Amino acid sequence: MLRDSTQGFGLISIVLHWISALLTLFLFGLGAYLTAYGYYQSNYLQIAHLHYALGILLLMIVPLRLLWRLTSKNPTSLAPTIGMRIGIALSKLGLYVMLLAILVSGYLICTAEGQSIQVFGWFQVPSLVLLENEQLNIASLGHKYLAWALIALVAIHAGAALVHHVWRKDKTLVRMLKPQKPS
Repeated sequence: MLRDSTQGFGLISIVLHWISALLTLFLFGLGAYLTAYGYYQSNYLQIAHLHYALGILLLMIVPLRLLWRLTSKNPTSLAPTIGMRIGIALSKLGLYVMLLAILVSGYLICTAEGQSIQVFGWFQVPSLVLLENEQLNIASLGHKYLAWALIALVAIHAGAALVHHVWRKDKTLVRMLKPQKPS
C-alpha cells in the first residue's frame, strides 16, 4: 500500500500530493498577504522568511514527487474518453510546470543580489545567479502571475475531482485520499 498500483495511488504518492497541495496553498496565502500589506506590517520580515523557507522545502519535494511519479505504476485512468485523458494529462503537466517555474523564480528573486536563503536554521541555500534589475522585475512578474494562474488551475483540478466524486460517482477522489490495495 506504499507504492502505486493500477488500482490507485499508494501512501507515498498520497502524502507527497497533499504535502505539495497544502504547501502550495499556504505559500500562495503568504505571498498574497505579503504583496497586499507589504513593508507596512511589523512582522513582514518573519512572514517573508517563512515564505522563502517553505518555498525551498517545496522546491525540494516537487522533484522527488516527479521522480516517484515517473518510476511508479500509473493507476488506470477512470476517464471515459481519450479527450478527457488528454485533458487530465495536460492539466497535470501544467500544474507541475507552473509550480516549478514559480519555485525557481522565487529562488531567483530571493537570491538576486547574492544573498543565501536560510531554511529554518537547518541549512542555507546559496545564490547561484545574480540578477540585474530588469531580470529581477521579469522574475517577480512571472512569479506573481504564474502563482495566480496556478491557483486557478488548482481550483479547476479540485473541482474536477469533486465532479468525479459527486456527479460521476467514481473513485477519482477516493484514490487520492486513501491508499488502494493492489488486486
